[in-house]
Amino acid sequence: MLASTLPRIIFPVQPDRPPTHIHPGAPVNACILFLCLSFGRPDAPRPRDPFIGEDKFKHFFTSFIVTSLAASGARAAGLDHDSALMVGVGTGAAVGVAKEVRDLGREDATASFNDIVWDLAGVGAAAAVASRSQ
Repeated sequence: MLASTLPRIIFPVQPDRPPTHIHPGAPVNACILFLCLSFGRPDAPRPRDPFIGEDKFKHFFTSFIVTSLAASGARAAGLDHDSALMVGVGTGAAVGVAKEVRDLGREDATASFNDIVWDLAGVGAAAAVASRSQ
């Protein structure tokens, strides 16, 4: 199906012209397709720490859960809403940063600024969810 559709995407015809007339934008479409296909090389070195990846989502959700649990625990312990939220945010941020500091000292692990960014994004998302709760 793609093989039959691809020529129409690259070389569209104008509706008011016979199908033998190529749309004036066809060379631009062909160039865009060529550029998209040529950006990646199979032998190109992969970035050491990509900004988006499975590891980053683990950082996000772990920080989200730690922040949520700490805030919920503080609330259950009797703190008011705002104080419990600050306990959750502080705990989530501390756990994320502590994990990266621990990775600095380990040879088999790499500390990463991107990991801290995703940790803090998880803390922020949990804080946003918790701030909307009562």
